[in-house]
Amino acid sequence: MLRELFTLWRDRGSRLARSLGQDREAVSIDARYRRCRAAWQPHLEATRDLILDAARAAAGRELAMVLGSGACLDVPVAELAGQFRQVVLVDAHHPRPARTLAAALPNVRLVAADASGLVQATLDAARGRAPLPDPVPRPEVLPGLRPDFTASVNLASQLAIPFYKLLPRRVPESRRQAFYRGIVQAHFDWLATRPGKTCLVCDTAWERADGETVLDCRDALEGVVLPPPDRTWIWRIAPRPEESPAYDRQNRVVGYLDFAAVWPAPGLE
Repeated sequence: MLRELFTLWRDRGSRLARSLGQDREAVSIDARYRRCRAAWQPHLEATRDLILDAARAAAGRELAMVLGSGACLDVPVAELAGQFRQVVLVDAHHPRPARTLAAALPNVRLVAADASGLVQATLDAARGRAPLPDPVPRPEVLPGLRPDFTASVNLASQLAIPFYKLLPRRVPESRRQAFYRGIVQAHFDWLATRPGKTCLVCDTAWERADGETVLDCRDALEGVVLPPPDRTWIWRIAPRPEESPAYDRQNRVVGYLDFAAVWPAPGLE
């Protein structure tokens, strides 16, 4: 705990990152990774392999963009930097390991951005200044860039979570749930309309398990249903006794090598 507090103290995020809790989350992820490194390794390798396989199919070699890069545990940054003239890593908070890695690779750039594009609109709604966006618009993430390859990496299931606290309880639950679902849907719609090749890796379910027996399961995508994926695997995110001596916590993960080919997104931009 003291190590986590010290890490947070020396690596506080921007105002955006603090409003979303992303700097604290980055510290928690790093601490859990150190404790559960062996259990995480198959997931990290499967994610990196899928990203590289998808990137090899990109027609152009100018620009790759990765959303949800975090500490780059699951992103093959050096390999992408060797394949593309420029690599842009996008996250609300870039922790120290990501900054160190980018500093060593001259064609890698870090961009801090709200991937949902909804923080300010949500704060305005929470303060009674405006209604919640309805429908939820597709985000504009670095709209001036036209990447040859875009990857959304273990991000989609996390997008709505910061808004659980940002939205006050006076907003009806049905409206909040529709908003959360809209955030995820809008992200998929945005990803599918990017130029070039698009790749998606994300959780679809969060489970507690005892061996092969699933004790309970929670939808990770706010009710949005994805088409059949190219690959699936289990991320043993908290093997016992990390969270409890009675069960393991695991995520069901899906991967798409060409997301735009399978997602029925409305009209291209």
